[in-house]
Amino acid sequence: MKTAFDPRVKLLVLVLINVVVFVSPDLATEWLCMGMISVLLMLMGCWRQLWRGLLVYAGLMGALYLCGLADNFLTAFVGMTVVCFRKIMPTVFFASGLMATTKVGDLVSAMQKVRIPKVIVIPFTVTLRFFPTAVEEFAAIRDAARLRGLRLGIERTLVPMMLRCANIAEELSAASVTRGIESAKKRTSMRELRLGLPDFGLAAVFLALSALSVMGGVPALYG
Repeated sequence: MKTAFDPRVKLLVLVLINVVVFVSPDLATEWLCMGMISVLLMLMGCWRQLWRGLLVYAGLMGALYLCGLADNFLTAFVGMTVVCFRKIMPTVFFASGLMATTKVGDLVSAMQKVRIPKVIVIPFTVTLRFFPTAVEEFAAIRDAARLRGLRLGIERTLVPMMLRCANIAEELSAASVTRGIESAKKRTSMRELRLGLPDFGLAAVFLALSALSVMGGVPALYG
């Protein structure tokens, strides 16, 4: 059975994960964070995002181990790049589950309830709707090329995508304005957002983890 969490708590958890990842001084705290995110994704029923994220993270850790076996400029540069990707991986890991379990309308309603400015909400909303549509357009371009027996290259992919992306942006902007996204009046939502016991428990767990990171991470528990 899937556990549904309030979008406001999910946004809070997303912020706290960034705090944990970029403040924690040790790898153990980061692993603890990844473990907690894994449990959370299991509770939300995001099995595909769970296994995909764990495989990517394991691959990054393996690449770091291989880079440590050699001592030269190239492996040092690759290692630094891998560390950067590893640092953002927990955030991406949870964000994939957030997007899979949260409707855009609910997310926008949650952002408005916590009084996030419209200058942030509007671009965020358009961006969320843009990327799934762009992926569909890329698949359509790829299928059209296959039907014509053409090989996909940079020119045959990039030029159609640029044209389609421009059209998508205009269509999404027009749709947003039609729905009154720029209106100064308070927006309503068909689904009422309410905080429950699971939401408070989830917030408490990640608040404790972020506090632990600020205090020095897992090693601080052992004095």
